[in-house]
Amino acid sequence: MLLGVFLWKNGWIVLGETQSVVRIIAEVAALLLLMDLLMYFFHYGAHLPFIYKILHRKHHEHVSTNFLSLFVLHPFETIGFGLMMLALLIGYDFSVISISIYLMLNLIWGTIGHLNREFFPASFDRLLVGTTRFHNQHHLDESKNFGFYTSIWDRVFGTYK
Repeated sequence: MLLGVFLWKNGWIVLGETQSVVRIIAEVAALLLLMDLLMYFFHYGAHLPFIYKILHRKHHEHVSTNFLSLFVLHPFETIGFGLMMLALLIGYDFSVISISIYLMLNLIWGTIGHLNREFFPASFDRLLVGTTRFHNQHHLDESKNFGFYTSIWDRVFGTYK
């Protein structure tokens, strides 16, 4: 967080002031897709054997996930997610409203993804949505389903199950 404040105070991060509903929707969609791509690669990398043992194994001790499973992360994983967000904020002037909506959706989606209870019909899997079913499959087979919000990148890179 301190790095983000430093980057903002020194002009590296500029927060947009757009109020257009269409622009906000587009920015939230862009944040979701871009963060999903970055998190896919980060999550895939966290499963490399030498990194997994140090960083990510604790999270996967939750084979039967629950609402707390989302928060079982190594501090470096949390820092990594923050750095990805900062990289996007340096690259584009997202509005405060868009960032706030994205962060709210991130928390809700992450919690739902770990509840071990499916809220969406099976047909949602065809819509490329990262459902609870999709993420539970990752906890059962750690070589598949690395995406967070969507299954797009798993389908593109051949890790979808």
